[in-house]
Formats: sequence, structure tokens, C-alpha cells
Amino acid sequence: MTIQFAEITSVSANVNIRCRGYDGGMPPATALLLHGFANGPASMWRFQEWLAELGYQAKARAQLGHGGRGPAADYSLAALAADNLAMGDHDLVVGHSMGGATATLAAARRPVWAGRLVLVDPAWRFSTAGEAAAVKQEELAALDRDAGEIRAAYSAWDERDGAAKIQEVARVWRPAVEGIIDANLDADLRDAARSLAVPTLVICGDPAAGGAVTHADGDAVASANPNVRLARIAGAGHNPHRDNPEAVRRALLGWLAVPR
Repeated sequence: MTIQFAEITSVSANVNIRCRGYDGGMPPATALLLHGFANGPASMWRFQEWLAELGYQAKARAQLGHGGRGPAADYSLAALAADNLAMGDHDLVVGHSMGGATATLAAARRPVWAGRLVLVDPAWRFSTAGEAAAVKQEELAALDRDAGEIRAAYSAWDERDGAAKIQEVARVWRPAVEGIIDANLDADLRDAARSLAVPTLVICGDPAAGGAVTHADGDAVASANPNVRLARIAGAGHNPHRDNPEAVRRALLGWLAVPR
């Protein structure tokens, strides 16, 4: 099912949702938060706060080569997904960009890993061989920015987003940037997305503003898989939770309010 954000603006900003264990007597529901490429756990702070308000025990974890983890032997999507699976089963998994890609593959391989799945502008398609050199150059140059340049580049973001970006860029293992690009040339996760067996919300940015999920790809996945629901955030780019956090919050809460 595909919905435009305008269709869910009726969800109250104060919508009252509580997950399992919120009032005690049961173990709290758990949520795993997976960041995007050349970023880190601190970038997921909004989702952590939103879910904590609902009673989730939410934790952001670092992907291979990120968050100060240092080098890894293998940067393929299969290795990244296996690393995600090793983080344990969760009631909810939220992944942004590369985190959305690895979560897609992990959930396709082990459906019980995630009770529910939220993919925030997932990178279902990776660079082609012809694009790789330019992409590497761009991503490595971004790692070389100083704090002032990062804040200027993302001046429209909340101050906490800028601070998180500054913090996490410094913790990326530089060779991992090239390793992930080189190990996953022409990778395509649309078939994995079509096979997802768990309730899944895909929060898409606007392709015209830099969103990674094209209208054609999103519609094709949602029409092929009744477990997948799309929410498109008009005008938002590849970071919809930073570009329009309130719209993303309402989309997330509205979806979580619907029983599985």
C-alpha cells in the first residue's frame, strides 16, 4: 500500500501508543536502530527518543567499519546483514539508508529477527561499477570536512543532527567507505524487499530532492508484497527524519498504532 504523507496528517502529535511491557509485568519491547553509510549510532537519536516514549528499549548499534569499530574482513552486504543478525532478535528494527538495506537483507534471510521493520529511505540499489570512482571521491571528501563545513553543509538540520554528524564522521574507518562501495557494486535488494515476511513501513524521501527510493521501485515493492506500506515525505531528501522530522514521526506513530 502506498500513501502520501498528506493522507496521514490526521495522526495526532500526541497519539497515545504503548508497546509491550510499558506498564510493567513483561519484559520491555526492544528496538534495534541501524544508521546509514558513513554515519553512526548517534545519528539515530530521534528514533531512540520517539521509541523510548512508547516504552521501547531502543538501542542504536554501529555497522561494520563505523562507530569506532575499526576494520572488518568483509564489507559485503551479506557480511553486514550477518553482523546485524548477530545483534539479536528484536520487536522492531529501524534502518536508515545503508542500515535500511542491511535490515532488508537480514529480515529476508531470518524473518523472526524483526517483529516489525521500518526502512527509512533504504539504499536498495548500490553504485554501479561506472559510478564507483565518483561516489568514492565524494564520500571520502565528505569525511574530510571540518566541523564548520559540516554544520554549513547541513545548516537546515537541527543542531543535534549536525553535532551527531560531526561526532560520527570522526569514527568512520576510512577504508570501510571504499570497501563497502567496492564489495557491493550493482547490488540490488528489491527482490529481498519483495520477499519480506514481516510488517514493514518504508519511509521514502522525495526522489526529486535526493530520495533514494524511486516512485517506480517503491510502488513495485509495495504492490508485490502486502506486508509493505510506503509513506512518502514530500520535499524531503535522503534524510527525511532530519529534513522533516515531524512528518516522519507522524508516519511512524500512525503505523505503529495499527495492530499487527
